[in-house]
Amino acid sequence: MHGRARTVGLSIGVAVAAAAHAQGFECAALKPSSSRLPAYASVPDKTRCEGFFEKTVSHPFIELVSLTRGAPPAGLAAAPLELHTDARSPARLVVQPLRASPFYRVDAALAPGRALAWDPAPMLAATAQPLSALGFLALLGSPSALAGALPALAPVAFTLQGLQDSQVYAVVRVSVEVSSVAWRGYRVAGSAATPAVPAAWTDLPESHLYAWKHITLSIAMPADGKGLRVDVQAVAAANAQALPLLRFAVSGPNDGP
Repeated sequence: MHGRARTVGLSIGVAVAAAAHAQGFECAALKPSSSRLPAYASVPDKTRCEGFFEKTVSHPFIELVSLTRGAPPAGLAAAPLELHTDARSPARLVVQPLRASPFYRVDAALAPGRALAWDPAPMLAATAQPLSALGFLALLGSPSALAGALPALAPVAFTLQGLQDSQVYAVVRVSVEVSSVAWRGYRVAGSAATPAVPAAWTDLPESHLYAWKHITLSIAMPADGKGLRVDVQAVAAANAQALPLLRFAVSGPNDGP
């Protein structure tokens, strides 16, 4: 199952439109929707981009749609959320529905060591999705680097105390029906004491998924505060062929400069 995979970068809905800027903040290269409002664009006077966009899918894939320490607190849908990461460098917050549709996305700047207050009400109203149906990513690096072979992310926490949680939850979504999903984690950087040797694959239970369904991985981060690499593989139900391998790096608080 696992030896036939091709490797691709993290799929996060990058399209062909030219990038926009909001106070120096670079919007993702998405094609704004021509039929739904608000169309994806920079938000005036904010380091944020938001709205509906268009997406064309041409090949099967598995993608990461959320990476968090815990779930959004219940009952806070009408109030601003305080979003945190323990990254030592600036990050890009990406908020999107866990479901395949609607194609709606928020991009915002996350400064190191500072919480971002984000009001989910406009997105919830536009998409008719509950807060529990949203995915949160904090991407490290510029938008042009996100399609690389090993994108790096910092888990998003919904409280300051949540940053202490050593359990990280990754939500992955498949574009076609799959018969199984498996994953493995290993050190971001190897050494003589902790070589970067991939661990054995772990098959997720009940991972026969229909197209555009998602499943959650529970990842225990190292006690020394270092990060992990994660590989995720799914097998298409139609032909028993492995989808392109999803790979990403989960940053720890002791990573970085």
